[in-house]
Amino acid sequence: MRSIKQQAGLTFIGIILLLIPIGLVVYVAMRAVPAYIESYNVGDVLNSLKKEIDLKDKSKDEIYRMIQKRFEINDVRSVGKEDIKIQKTQNEVTVAIDYETKIPLFSNAALALSFHKSTVVR
Repeated sequence: MRSIKQQAGLTFIGIILLLIPIGLVVYVAMRAVPAYIESYNVGDVLNSLKKEIDLKDKSKDEIYRMIQKRFEINDVRSVGKEDIKIQKTQNEVTVAIDYETKIPLFSNAALALSFHKSTVVR
């Protein structure tokens, strides 16, 4: 029989028990990263509206169509028309996008992510 001082390291079962949670975290991260990249693209679209000179003169429908075209270019699919709120005053235009995306993980388990982006164009 070996003494405790001679025994060291993990057993095969110990390695498996260590790899399962690490693999689960990596799997969830791999599924969630595209949603966060899409959220970053939504923020880029809103920031690009600040560069529009005549945005105050456009109607809400024209602003919505402009946003939709930019979403198509950036491959944003999670944001619908009902998620975009456009408010116009005399001095500024406020565009807020509040949306949720669900990412299927296992059989009937899903990861729900909520995002809120907004910008004010003066």
